[in-house]
Amino acid sequence: AVRYAREAGARVLSICNTQGATIPRESEAVVYTHAGPEVAVASTKAFVAQVAALYLFGLHLARIRGTLSADEIVANTEELLAVPEKLATVVEQGEKISQLAKWMADTRAVLFLGRNVGFPVALEGALKLKELAYIHAEGFAAGELKHGPIALIEPGQPVFVIVPSPVHQLALHKKVISNIEEIRARGARVIAIAEQGDAFVLPHADEVIPIPLAAPLFEPLLAVTPLQIFAMELAAAKGLDVDQPRNLAKSVTVE
Repeated sequence: AVRYAREAGARVLSICNTQGATIPRESEAVVYTHAGPEVAVASTKAFVAQVAALYLFGLHLARIRGTLSADEIVANTEELLAVPEKLATVVEQGEKISQLAKWMADTRAVLFLGRNVGFPVALEGALKLKELAYIHAEGFAAGELKHGPIALIEPGQPVFVIVPSPVHQLALHKKVISNIEEIRARGARVIAIAEQGDAFVLPHADEVIPIPLAAPLFEPLLAVTPLQIFAMELAAAKGLDVDQPRNLAKSVTVE
């Protein structure tokens, strides 16, 4: 893909954690995440580090293009620097997530819904569950719910929903709550990843995994972590080896 892009005249910038890897060598420029070796086959640390690197790259572009003020850039940088401490509070909920995983050990399929920046989080949550627990899992854009995915909802169907902040994104939050009401009316069991203190979501979700308050752009870094932990815990509950997922390898050498 990189070679095709370059042959077509595109300028290629890669975000990579491994120095000397093929993609950086084929790229015109590279941003290394310096996250240390990613031992897990189902990559988790690299995902978070690459998203953080893209945020920094975006802030750099905003500075040189003048699309954000100096104060806004400082505020966003401080928000990003606060993420590790906030992530620590998410990881502390490991026992709650483990209990949820044990309850769902016999689940055959799990759906994930997200809007806006929550959609890629839904995709990542589904991918990790496939890789580690060998469960059919799909991530969908919540705005597309009525255009197909809602047909998959049946009584007892677990659905993880990434709920945006009611403080920063009230209009989007209301739309996601409406999505939750629709799938619950059809019998879904809803597990919401929601901002701490979000009282609006409590009456509509069967389970809530709270995450700390953050600016909308940085919510994915906090929302994705409980989903990654859940995938690991569900695999463990099924007696699977999370360090050696079936049919997967750390390095892919063929197309």
